Amino acid sequence: MPARTLELPLEGHDFSLDFHWRTKPAFIAAAGVSLIGHPRALEARNSIMTSLVRAALAGQGGWVSYSRSKRFYAPLARYEGTAYTYDRVKAAVQELLDLGLIEEERALPGPASHGWQSRMRATDKLLAAFHDCPFEHVGPREVIELRDMDGERMAYADTDNTRRLRRAMEARNEATGAIRIEMPEGDGWLHTPGHVRARSEKTGGWVGLRPTPTPRMVRIYGRGRWDMHGRLYGWWQQLPQARRIELLINGEVAFEEDWSACHPRLLYAMAGKVPVGEIYDVDGYDPRHVKAALLTVMNTKTTYGGVLSLMKREEDSPGEWPHSLDYTKGLMRSVTARHEPIAHFLGADMGITLMHIESEMCVEVLKRCEKENIPSLPVHDSFVTQASKGARVTAIMAEIMEATCAEINPCQSSRKRRFTPQMGAPLSGGCVGSSASASPVVVKTEPVSVPVPPVSPPAPRPLRWDPDLRLEAMIAYQINVERAEMALDRCEGIFEVWERREARAREIARSVCADENETGMRAFPVNIVPDRPGGNKMLSPKVGRSPRKSGSTVRGRRPRVTPSEDRA
Repeated sequence: MPARTLELPLEGHDFSLDFHWRTKPAFIAAAGVSLIGHPRALEARNSIMTSLVRAALAGQGGWVSYSRSKRFYAPLARYEGTAYTYDRVKAAVQELLDLGLIEEERALPGPASHGWQSRMRATDKLLAAFHDCPFEHVGPREVIELRDMDGERMAYADTDNTRRLRRAMEARNEATGAIRIEMPEGDGWLHTPGHVRARSEKTGGWVGLRPTPTPRMVRIYGRGRWDMHGRLYGWWQQLPQARRIELLINGEVAFEEDWSACHPRLLYAMAGKVPVGEIYDVDGYDPRHVKAALLTVMNTKTTYGGVLSLMKREEDSPGEWPHSLDYTKGLMRSVTARHEPIAHFLGADMGITLMHIESEMCVEVLKRCEKENIPSLPVHDSFVTQASKGARVTAIMAEIMEATCAEINPCQSSRKRRFTPQMGAPLSGGCVGSSASASPVVVKTEPVSVPVPPVSPPAPRPLRWDPDLRLEAMIAYQINVERAEMALDRCEGIFEVWERREARAREIARSVCADENETGMRAFPVNIVPDRPGGNKMLSPKVGRSPRKSGSTVRGRRPRVTPSEDRA
């Protein structure tokens, strides 16, 4: 069956190509497909066929979207295994197309695709061959993902940090995998083989998801850095909130609790302040609008970018933000004025940093729950647990929030002070909301004036080096240091353009040399930074020795000569 060129936007819901399910080879052979070939190619084809059949059984047209871009498959070796390459997926799709097992609608290549992907679906011939076939879930290979600026998965080299993060996530998945999640049937739920649809009470629409046999999470980091984003993702998070509390956790009714105003509270802690009153309370505006504006402007690079982001919702989702530009601009000004202590954080692209702090808090809550044998499923800033354990999980969340705010608060020391009875309680100063545990006794005395003789500054030392040559050597040293740090940062997944690093190295070198010239003292000894470029290199052979003469100027092994020629 020939492929059709897709020139219009896809309608309805398409499933993405899933490499996490397989079936027995006998069903592959029943479809008339040869089982002879490279094991990796057979594995890729099996997953593609299984994904197509599962999508067809779920209904909604059974379309499966997939990429025909080499860039998409470049990092898949780490995340999905070496079987799923561009060539193998493309060859498997073409083989199934030639056998009449699928029909395909192919998107236009390059920019003409407008971001659409090609899609395919199983024909009746493939569905008949896979009748009553069992499905085996193999799960994702990787539990931590690194995304680039565009949100695409990146390949990365393992370091001590990535191995530590992976071990931590595997430990969380080991505990989460023991939780039994049951979904009810009836109003608001629709079950099909391998697929579940749940109705949202808020929008009235249906949300589709594909549960796995055991709960499993993946931690996703963003912008090519291991200190940004980092949220944990699981299939239950796709359920609407009204449906999540209908779940049964190990046979018991579910309970969900969240951190109220999590990100604003973290920003106030980072500013060393305490919020006054209700965070989403602004005179003259609906608290829902205030919440939308505040959370939006935290994730934009400018304040006006937050206004534009809110206005864009009207185009993407009609009715969700049916307000004028003037109303939105006035709302944003009022929100910024209401939260003046953190105004410098608004429109500063802080959202992805706050997500990382929140994700670390989430991991700590999961660890505490594991120690107390409490089943808990994270939903970013909330947790789903058993109703009987709800109060305890809420208390753990409050403790973690309090500890995190104290840790990121610049006005609170990370070191605990020891109380000394003779000195009284230590004072806390400079931050709103801090107080001393005891009031110290203040004794007033008359000031005593002591005459202080004038002190003349020391005379500058004469320079023992040429300032220009010293600066050149210092620049070379600082550039080498930047190169070494850049190599270490790349191992940690941190990338920065070299021009910026080189400019920073030159600026540091000039600053250090200026201090040296002013004081007449070297900041670095000459064995580290010489007084001239290449000053530590030996300029001539040792005294009493003459340079060895070579009979040939060719690099490498010296030519063989006879003993008489050597004596001559």
